[in-house]
Amino acid sequence: MTRKTSKKAISRRPQKRRFRLTVEGQPMLVDYTANWMHETGQFEFRSPYKPARRIPVSETGYRSHFADMDAIEAADSPEDYARLVTLAFIRRAPPEKIHAAESAQPTLFSLLD
Repeated sequence: MTRKTSKKAISRRPQKRRFRLTVEGQPMLVDYTANWMHETGQFEFRSPYKPARRIPVSETGYRSHFADMDAIEAADSPEDYARLVTLAFIRRAPPEKIHAAESAQPTLFSLLD
């Protein structure tokens, strides 16, 4: 006995979304997967160059970052969350603190992004 399945039923992998992110003049490619694991999103930051060059979050040109979906959804967009994570890494401060500081007093670079 065979069973017919739809293509939607077969593909249960979360959808990846790719975007370009420039932080403090340095470009990166970011792959974002919502709900990569239960209530956890994944960001993969990559160098846009071949061979890979350093990026703001990694000397090797690659960094993976996992975050709670509530935190990601609290940001304006996944792109905005990725930017906050990158700034947090550069400035060595939690993303929430950077978001609060920029809400009160935006930086020149945040106005350009």
